[in-house]
Amino acid sequence: MKRILLILAIMFLGLTATSAQEKQHLEFEGVTIDGTVNDVVAKLRQKGFKPEKGTAILRGKVMGKKAKVTVASTPDGNTVYLVLVDFDVKKSWENVRTCYESMKMQLRARYGDPVLYKEEFDSPLAEADPIKALQYGNCTFICHYQAPGGEIILTMTKEAGVQSYFVDTSNSVSLY
Repeated sequence: MKRILLILAIMFLGLTATSAQEKQHLEFEGVTIDGTVNDVVAKLRQKGFKPEKGTAILRGKVMGKKAKVTVASTPDGNTVYLVLVDFDVKKSWENVRTCYESMKMQLRARYGDPVLYKEEFDSPLAEADPIKALQYGNCTFICHYQAPGGEIILTMTKEAGVQSYFVDTSNSVSLY
């Protein structure tokens, strides 16, 4: 009987310790993606980011490149789950490709190889004019990285830009 009570006590302590552990959150530029929009924006401002419009949009350098940063919260507005980065890129294929490749190399150095990526044109005709292919959705350039506490997605946009999404897994909103 003592043995059963001891096993139950050890199991109870193990469950208590597991539930007491905090969830791990993704960091963006040294700021944990957790808390309210105002909390995260205040911490980013302390890191040198400047407010642009409203309370959730800032400007600053991300991975050495000028960028616009948007802090997004869950639908209830209480918890930040995403930081969206729009890199300042001149709208030529060379500039977009160079920015994308630079960010990809930095993310790979920080988080390892992407868990998923696709970098291709839909056809040789699309590859002949890559900026138009990008604008018309005839090519895909995307890398998806796993990181402690979340995911980072790097992509080229139809607007001939480069974006990065820093998604905190613990706070993320289910899309399904």
